[in-house]
Amino acid sequence: MTDIIHWADIIAENTLKKSRKHLVATGITPSGHIHIGNMREVVTADAAYRALLDKDADAELIYIADTYDPLRKVYPFLPESYAEHVGKPLSEIPCPCGKCTNYAEHFLQPFLEALGSLGIFPKVYRAADMYKSGLYIEAIKTALQKRDAIANILEEVSGKTVVEDWSPFNPICNACGKLTSTKVTGFDLEAETVDYECTCGDKGTVSMQGGGKLTWRVDWPARWQILGVTIEPFGKDHASKGGSFDTGKRIVTEIFNAQAPSPIVYEWIMLGKKGAMSSSTGVVVSISDMLKVVPPEVLRYLIIRTKPEKHIKFDPGQPLLTLVDEYERLRTSFREKDPKLGEFDRRVYELSRASGVFHSEIPFKQMVTIYQVARGDFEHPENRQTLRL
Repeated sequence: MTDIIHWADIIAENTLKKSRKHLVATGITPSGHIHIGNMREVVTADAAYRALLDKDADAELIYIADTYDPLRKVYPFLPESYAEHVGKPLSEIPCPCGKCTNYAEHFLQPFLEALGSLGIFPKVYRAADMYKSGLYIEAIKTALQKRDAIANILEEVSGKTVVEDWSPFNPICNACGKLTSTKVTGFDLEAETVDYECTCGDKGTVSMQGGGKLTWRVDWPARWQILGVTIEPFGKDHASKGGSFDTGKRIVTEIFNAQAPSPIVYEWIMLGKKGAMSSSTGVVVSISDMLKVVPPEVLRYLIIRTKPEKHIKFDPGQPLLTLVDEYERLRTSFREKDPKLGEFDRRVYELSRASGVFHSEIPFKQMVTIYQVARGDFEHPENRQTLRL
């Protein structure tokens, strides 16, 4: 019987028919705790990237943190005092704990550390830095000039009417610091400035270099063109009919004269009976917390073994312990070169490996039982005896 080809290798084979050079992009808005559900995006991107490298492709993996996105609301984990920051870019809001440079970094730094533990080492871009460095200036000029054409695309594809004063660019108000309450009243291509009015009463001018950002449905295709993205995973919400990928494909082609990346659409990771994880609702299990108790290879395995288009049920209880033991059996079969190990399972193991190797010879369930019996204290003689048993 022919072995099943792993989904990451199928993606690599299909994209290599187009080109030998690829830029695999992934990105998440650090508006809250970056959780196990978010991990599917980055692990999926990394699996595709590794598969490309294994086929001798010229490939690069990047991660884009949307640090210039606005704070949408006061999330359950925030104090009410953050109400004054709603509408401001995440990178311009104070850190909740006071230890990081801003709100975005508070959630981004633990996530980037977790990526290292998972064996994922992308080149990191921060949207705030991209805008402030001027990387988006030409895209902003193009979008402002072709505002009507973009509006037509949005209406035709999404079926929604674009309001008369809509603009593809959201200026940041010089007075209140918000970008969700302004509207464009004019722009100067030569001076690279945009005029605005804000609901707070302020009127002013901002630079195209960091003085605001493109709306999401325009920002995404602009980013594809600016960076040269050729492959990108994203959730099924963006892939819905008339959604942001559908509009993005036309905008990048007709407005920015570039091509859309090959999409990898993935389903959600469901947290037990609570449904899809969401930072905004508080239904999360952070990657950092899970890495304290579960080997990184197992978290990769959770995602690598399942096709992206199928949802994953994640239960941090007994099923998780079973998952760890399942991975251990796969590792043992691979290490001992078990002839019964099929090519698909072999590939799952290879793509599940992180920066290190999980070496324990003791079944994970047994390790948990020993820990519980010893109550976490292995210094006393009776507990050391328990560990030997």
